[in-house]
Amino acid sequence: MNHLNSVLLEGVLVDDPKQISLSDSPGGMKLVKFDVASNRYYVDKNGNKAQETVFIPVQCWGSLGQRCIEKLHKGMECRTVGRLRLCKWVTAEGASRRAIEIVANHLEFRSPKAKAATEILEDVDNESETASEVEVFYTF
Repeated sequence: MNHLNSVLLEGVLVDDPKQISLSDSPGGMKLVKFDVASNRYYVDKNGNKAQETVFIPVQCWGSLGQRCIEKLHKGMECRTVGRLRLCKWVTAEGASRRAIEIVANHLEFRSPKAKAATEILEDVDNESETASEVEVFYTF
């Protein structure tokens, strides 16, 4: 049985998207990454308004990633739809690390100043599915 792995995240881009160099990517595909900050507002146990912010890394593969480099910028509002993926890498010091990231297949975004104009990007070629076939290791 195939389990459901689907996620929707709304937030603000923390920085401009960056292209990651991969030595052994499938078919020479490009990987673009960026972080989205998502706020949760709530009332704490003392009745005070509180805020929790999480920073979630997002992967975009192939042409979707290339369009992100061209169109997305720090501070833009972004809605990301995709799936969760466990990523592994080795630091410069040789330590193994792991993190959960979103592999995007649909993005909606708008500039914080232009609330009415929302643009949509899709992974129409299913490049993120091809990228998941191999285990990707990269260093920062």
